[in-house]
Amino acid sequence: MYAAGVPLTAIASALDRSQDAVNARRAALGIAARRRNREWSPLADAMLREATRAGVPATTLASQLHLPLAQLRARRRQLGLDRPPPRRYTPDDDRAIRASWAAGESLEVLARRLGRSPGSLLLRARALGLHCPAPRRRWTGVEDAVLRDGYADGLTCDEIARTSLERSPGAVAARARKLGLASYARYWSAEDDRRLSRMLSLRTVDDAAQILGRTPEAIRRRARNLDLAAAIAPRRPRAGARWTAEDDEILRLHAALNPAVLARLLGRSDLAVVARLRRLGLLRSGRRRSPHHPSPLNNGLTPGERVLLDRELRARGDRAILVLEHRLGSDAAALRRAARR
Repeated sequence: MYAAGVPLTAIASALDRSQDAVNARRAALGIAARRRNREWSPLADAMLREATRAGVPATTLASQLHLPLAQLRARRRQLGLDRPPPRRYTPDDDRAIRASWAAGESLEVLARRLGRSPGSLLLRARALGLHCPAPRRRWTGVEDAVLRDGYADGLTCDEIARTSLERSPGAVAARARKLGLASYARYWSAEDDRRLSRMLSLRTVDDAAQILGRTPEAIRRRARNLDLAAAIAPRRPRAGARWTAEDDEILRLHAALNPAVLARLLGRSDLAVVARLRRLGLLRSGRRRSPHHPSPLNNGLTPGERVLLDRELRARGDRAILVLEHRLGSDAAALRRAARR
């Protein structure tokens, strides 16, 4: 399907996978990525130049040329075209916005009529005093405690937002990043790769996952990408043992937990846990499985907290210590020691 030019969304739908999963599998199979860069003709380039000089919005031009907006903007940068100056709102535009707001007209309809984006119109409506959104509700200490408990229990952001907090899942995820709780899908830096390369020559995948604060599957995937070999892991206490009814009941009750957590709980490997979940028909809930897993402490901080500390110190300097002392519930002296390390 990929060689035939089938869109990625269609492939993902046919295989009941996500687009990211299809892309990852395509790379693992050694299939080269498709290049969809359009060949720009002289006529198209001339049209792009004239439209830019005339101040035609990129969204309007992309719609007329049937092109993705990002591709059009990339071509404009390649040609060295300066971005047009921002269009000023005229009194007629303001009257149209006021009339549309009073009539309850859709912003999308008005945006098409005025040749602007809905977001731009919303900002103008706020400047005109028409749009007065309620201020964002600040997070309380109780809500932060509930959020920490939800992450520790392996609940998804949807579950935390739905059962414990009057917040959206996106707000829960954003607050978790602020608190240094996020430990899933973290970027692999060059230093992380060097540490992993040194570590796998001496330690097992499970030990490396514990030290680096990642899941064993994340370690294995990165090792495959870097062509690294890991030391042979010792047999788990219950490796090869028959699955009991009690084991299956634990899996049914906690199917949303990360397999690495369940593996430590049951004394098995995470691969064995995944295989058993698939056998029991519980793996289909994988899209709703929580990505959160307990992160081991390193110098008194989790990996997410270390990233947060590093980012805040770069942005605010030593003043960040006082902010993070309250946010992380940690002692300022301990944070300073961790920063020095």
